[in-house]
Amino acid sequence: MSENEKSFAPTLSGSILLTACSCDWNLFRMQFFNDWNVKIDAEPVSDNLIFNLGEVTITFSLINELVPQAWETAENNYLWPEAADVIQTHRAHIVLGVIGAEHPLQRHILFTMAAASMMHQKHAIGLYQYPVTRKASDYIEAAMSLNQDNFPITNWVYTGFYKRNANLLCCYTYGLEQFGKEEIEILDSSADMIMIYQFIYQIIGYLIVQNGQLNDGEAIGFSNQRTYSVTRSPGTVMKGITVKIDF
Repeated sequence: MSENEKSFAPTLSGSILLTACSCDWNLFRMQFFNDWNVKIDAEPVSDNLIFNLGEVTITFSLINELVPQAWETAENNYLWPEAADVIQTHRAHIVLGVIGAEHPLQRHILFTMAAASMMHQKHAIGLYQYPVTRKASDYIEAAMSLNQDNFPITNWVYTGFYKRNANLLCCYTYGLEQFGKEEIEILDSSADMIMIYQFIYQIIGYLIVQNGQLNDGEAIGFSNQRTYSVTRSPGTVMKGITVKIDF
């Protein structure tokens, strides 16, 4: 077993940021039915809503407190330039938990369904899951791809960018471990951010959707014209062993 092949408890959680400590539970139940054609009969009790989907339990808890980590990671969402300013407006949050889904793909799908429907709340601005807060409208848009049998992998795996050298770009993933995969790093690439972003999400999709593997010493590519070497070694910015792709 590699350093990254760890056993995760069958739970997944996140915090929906609100500009006011208020939740319209009836709106959520109606939205969940409209989005996913699933009826929820459970009633909220003391600012909590708990219901089951098969053997999986979904929990929501409205909490009249801030989420300090949301500010600390605001700059990590390079797709949401206004994140730091918008996050400043949050005053409360709803903790969402998915409990009992043994398979990570099922766990993430159910979490996404619940989070997207809840973020139609009037006061919802985004979803915090370390290491990033995602904009509510962006998260919902990606989540709706589930209705076309596509997976919103951009909601599930974060990609971070940084520079070690003046003109070369590095990239890393955060979230693949939750699917039993090793995180990926691209180091000192001359490609631009858009090219790296598109490429790495192709790889993430291959790993999650097709349950693919990246093996030390092999080459990977999506055409016969160009392939990229793969190595495994201790992470540069991530703990444990990561997969390095020479892109």
